[in-house]
Amino acid sequence: MNKSRWYKSGGELLNEIEAANAENEMLLWFLGQMGFVLKTGNTVIYIDALLNDFSNEKTGTRRLYDPPYTTLQGIRADYFLSTHNHGDHLSLETILPQAAANHQTRFIVPAPWRGVLTGAGVDETRVIGACEGQTLELPGGVSILPVAAAHPEYKTSAGDYICLGYLIRGTAGSLYHAGDTYVTERLVTTLEGLKPIDVAILPVNGGDWERASIGIIGNMNAGDALKLAQRLEVDLVIPAHYDMMNNNNVNPAHFADEAYRSFPWQKYHIFALGEKFVYQK
Repeated sequence: MNKSRWYKSGGELLNEIEAANAENEMLLWFLGQMGFVLKTGNTVIYIDALLNDFSNEKTGTRRLYDPPYTTLQGIRADYFLSTHNHGDHLSLETILPQAAANHQTRFIVPAPWRGVLTGAGVDETRVIGACEGQTLELPGGVSILPVAAAHPEYKTSAGDYICLGYLIRGTAGSLYHAGDTYVTERLVTTLEGLKPIDVAILPVNGGDWERASIGIIGNMNAGDALKLAQRLEVDLVIPAHYDMMNNNNVNPAHFADEAYRSFPWQKYHIFALGEKFVYQK
């Protein structure tokens, strides 16, 4: 794995997150794939964080670079959010050490996957099952609204959707983290009813027959992501899910090129790994 791709990592990055003042703005740090740290007010939320190796006996590691740090290093996090139960979005190798090291951390997962955490030993009082359309009110003026995702289609278990995105609202604005999803008419209609959306984090890795043949589920591509951002009148769009895994990475410059050619007025930001981004309305 390549250890040199991080703008900031280790204790330097952890200290920056802890010390950052997010009283009147949203702060974001990119952890790779769909992983982000969001700080709003004094609330720290990790979303789809993969902070361990990702490997199997047949192919070895699939990561193209090391994690910035691990949950053994004392992460101060109020919430860990997972959008669905795929190993690059919900990883017990990340979650269990965090649960043991920081007893204030709560874990939010789609309701059908709550038992994955509790069955692995996380106290049930610390695991929140998220259901589409049911807002979670958090301390500090933060709310989280789960939005069903099509990955590759809409799926339920015991009546609850197994793949979600999250619309997070704080005192400094709103952020939609799509998780893994295609764009559907249903998704567009749902999100149009939730405007305004200030920031949208959208996957752009797309899909093709070759990846599908080895079991890799696709997502929206760069063009779809930009068209969705336009339809929702998103202020800032952030492309993601393009960089971490071999066999499932794309060049984010394709997103920038599509934006330049088709929607030159659309604000966007392509992150460096471990970079801090400040969003203000």
